[in-house]
Amino acid sequence: MPSRRTATSDSSRTRSVCSLGGLPESPPTAAGRLTRVLRENHVDVATTVILGGFVVLRLWATIGSPITAYPDSPSYFVFKLWGGVRFPVVTAFYALVGDHRALVTLQAIFGALSWSLAAVIAGALVMPRGIRYGFQIAVLLLGLTLPMTRFDNALLSESISISIAVLLTALFLRLACRPSSRLAIVVFVVAAVWALIRQNNAQLILIAAIAVLVLGLRGAHRRLAAGLAAGFVLLGLLGLLLGTSNNQIEQYNTAQLLDRRVVHNPARNAWFRAHGMPNADAAVARQQALVGSGETVDSIIALQHDPIFGAWLLDKGPSTYFRYLVTHPGYVLTTPFTDDEAFQSSLYGITAYGSSRRVVPKFVDTIFWPQHENEQTFFQVYVLLGFVAVIVRAVRDRRARRAALAGFAVLLVCLTNVVVITHLAGGEYARLMLAAAAVGRIAILWLFATALGEADVRDPAEELAVPAPAGSMPSA
Repeated sequence: MPSRRTATSDSSRTRSVCSLGGLPESPPTAAGRLTRVLRENHVDVATTVILGGFVVLRLWATIGSPITAYPDSPSYFVFKLWGGVRFPVVTAFYALVGDHRALVTLQAIFGALSWSLAAVIAGALVMPRGIRYGFQIAVLLLGLTLPMTRFDNALLSESISISIAVLLTALFLRLACRPSSRLAIVVFVVAAVWALIRQNNAQLILIAAIAVLVLGLRGAHRRLAAGLAAGFVLLGLLGLLLGTSNNQIEQYNTAQLLDRRVVHNPARNAWFRAHGMPNADAAVARQQALVGSGETVDSIIALQHDPIFGAWLLDKGPSTYFRYLVTHPGYVLTTPFTDDEAFQSSLYGITAYGSSRRVVPKFVDTIFWPQHENEQTFFQVYVLLGFVAVIVRAVRDRRARRAALAGFAVLLVCLTNVVVITHLAGGEYARLMLAAAAVGRIAILWLFATALGEADVRDPAEELAVPAPAGSMPSA
């Protein structure tokens, strides 16, 4: 006779199958991980097209263009961990690659990848989709302007420094909105690389440590913020220590600063003379006598080479100048805005270095880097009006505050860089301020995008602690 299934046998079969537990999941493949990362970062077809167009234009802007070298370019090919004129990251890269054409090509490729990653990392947090696309396009257009592309073909540290600064900014904005220990480690590693590119970068990392600490004090991730800030302080101190191993750049910058703002100003010159500075005019006259009347001596070089003034400059110059800054806070705060080449340099950028093709319309450059006074005024006015709108939105909507605070923190570090460069660098302000100026513009775009839309702010720790549905049984 045919057997009959009973309810008992069916239920027992069900229980026996359930008792086996869930079937083992197959390990994720590399393709699966990549798909998940792309999905989590909203890299859809439109984003892929935007990124692809940017990479093509960024490479077309520079690849094959003439390579430009400068008097200080050879110093970037001398790698020394200690005692070098230049910090070790760029010198290690230049010394390892060696070939000039290969170097500038790699700089262009690295720049294209860094800007693309930055647009994705920060853009993934911007909602809704239309505003996200607009933010990413604006960031990438900034990366195609002449001040950003021309350094790719220059044998200097700026191309690599700008690329890593942009990537670090995007990672920091991401960390502020989605804090996690893993992301904090990534931020620290990238910051370490960037800090060891130039002396000025290490100084900015110290300032960024304060921003990180203040930004994280009131949040649930105080320990994470304190740990990252402590790491930044260590990086800054390491940079300062490396800077003391070779005082050639410090001595030259101090001589430039004295010649630029002290020697020819009676009141400041009198203060420095009263604090031990030798007669600068006499030092230049002695060096002029050595070369003869047929050649005009460079006053900055003369101050360094004069046995009397040069000895004071090497031994007492930097400390005396620092004492003047500490005792004259008004001078410190006002000079960046009264010196035509200080704050203004961060507005108009620079295109005198390197070489590249123009790949975006000129008005795009003008929007980001206004050259004329009326353009700069308009730029500052619409930025300030935008800030007012951002602040109003953050005051009225608690959800918008974290993204706004992160953007303003980045912007504050960039503005502080104007003060630091003004008082610690003797010249080439536009070149030295360019990386922070680019980062500041990304912060502005971030603030505007998250005010028009919103930032996808999440806490991974809270997501992992989702409560189980009512009535569910704990698994064995």
